[in-house]
Amino acid sequence: MKYKAFEDWYREAEIKHLILQDANGKLFSPPFATELCKDYSTLKYINGDQLQLDLGNATSKTNACELIGDDIWFIPYGIWDQVNKVVQIKNGVPIYHALSFKGKGQFYSMATNGSTGFSFPLGYEDTNVGLYINKTVSSIPLPIAGKKLHMGTVYCNGRYWSMPRGDDPNYNLLLSFNGNDIVSYPIEGINNAVTRKYSDIIVVGNTLYALPFGETEGLNEVVEFDTIHNIYKLHKLNIPDFAKKYNCGVYVNGKIIGLPYGEDYSNDSNWGVVFDTATKESYSFDIGLSFGGKYRYRSGIALDNHAYFFPSGTPSCPILKISVDGTIVKEKYLGSWLVGRPIIHNNIIKVIGYNTKTKAQAVLCFNDSLELLTQIDIA
Repeated sequence: MKYKAFEDWYREAEIKHLILQDANGKLFSPPFATELCKDYSTLKYINGDQLQLDLGNATSKTNACELIGDDIWFIPYGIWDQVNKVVQIKNGVPIYHALSFKGKGQFYSMATNGSTGFSFPLGYEDTNVGLYINKTVSSIPLPIAGKKLHMGTVYCNGRYWSMPRGDDPNYNLLLSFNGNDIVSYPIEGINNAVTRKYSDIIVVGNTLYALPFGETEGLNEVVEFDTIHNIYKLHKLNIPDFAKKYNCGVYVNGKIIGLPYGEDYSNDSNWGVVFDTATKESYSFDIGLSFGGKYRYRSGIALDNHAYFFPSGTPSCPILKISVDGTIVKEKYLGSWLVGRPIIHNNIIKVIGYNTKTKAQAVLCFNDSLELLTQIDIA
């Protein structure tokens, strides 16, 4: 299948669901909705139950949800449209929390410590506040205004964290939130002119690690941040320098493995990476996909001492199973299936797929050998 940007699928496909979540063993999916079905607002439980919500018409309504306490919470994304409701599902009943501000591309990621939740904003437009969920929803202003300042949010050592992304140069603030205040830590010593510096964080104990992304070449450093002493170190990767490197990393047995996200107009983003968190050594490996275009390896998960990477939004690329030394153990093409982010449920890899030919939606279930065990139709 010829490469197509995910933005094109937003316009040409009827994708109602992409996010799969586990709530105390019960799988569910909040509404996503692309341009051709932007009126879709149904929460689906994978056992067949569903709940109709009042969210209005919008594209990509939800990109992040969490179980906080016993309640399901999901927050607005809305890449092109303003979606201004946080949704809480309590005992099967929706509760809506209206935000006092508007924006687009608002919240891409959310983390929880089990009793509270937080999201640092992505913010395509007019969103420079974090969302704090502690029974109610509070907006927490960021210390600086800007566009697409952050992306991933994680919880570690009593605080929520997000690495600097930034659509404009010179933004380098790692932010933390402790439930009361946002504290910033400038990351000095990297190429500050590079935009979209980092996307996500890998938590290892009380230490944060972030693989470089970078909209252009020139950013090749892993950030290691000690959350106990609030100090960081930079580790230059022993890999080729290319644009749009790593959107996520998977931690397996002391190693962080990353696969390339990819750049639209060049053919050099075929390098995966293995970073050893003990020795700080790194090396590259060739994934064998050198065509131009965003590979969209932005979703990965660990199972049985291997990393599994899913090409979210790009059916032209395979699922890859990678060993801790960077060996490609298995690759699996899904043909017409476009998939979201995977989860591990009952020791099985599960992911929501959309068939670009039939328009069917299903939960695809794989074992550790990437054999398709079953397909649960949902839409």
